[in-house]
Amino acid sequence: MLRPHAHPIPLARLLSPLGRVLAGLQLAKETATIVLLGVPLLLARPLLAPAALPGLVLYAFRWVLVLGKVRRRNAVVIWVFTLVDELWGLALYNQAVDAPTMRQLRYVHWSYRLGLVFSLAALLEIGYRRYRDRAGLRALLKAA
Repeated sequence: MLRPHAHPIPLARLLSPLGRVLAGLQLAKETATIVLLGVPLLLARPLLAPAALPGLVLYAFRWVLVLGKVRRRNAVVIWVFTLVDELWGLALYNQAVDAPTMRQLRYVHWSYRLGLVFSLAALLEIGYRRYRDRAGLRALLKAA
């Protein structure tokens, strides 16, 4: 027979509103990148389609982040993979395009800089909230 817990099970820490906004900004940036750079690149070189699949999977996960039903721990994993994907996409684009136009180069640099800023800001925000929660818990334990 199952007995009830003496202490309630703590709720999982979910993503904050700021984290959801950062995910939304990253999602909007990624949508523009797909439309302005990804589709023309894949039309020119269809063999690169498998290299774009990890980015598309992360795109779907970012929708989940925007909805806010993700634990912070899972959000950290998604944001770390987003950082790796930003660097991977930059390297892939620089290798795949022979003679990019100035507009393409400008957009690539802005896109990946913004992606790195959003990803790092989201990771810092999650780290700060974790630190703040632990500091509050330590204060409660010290007072008890």
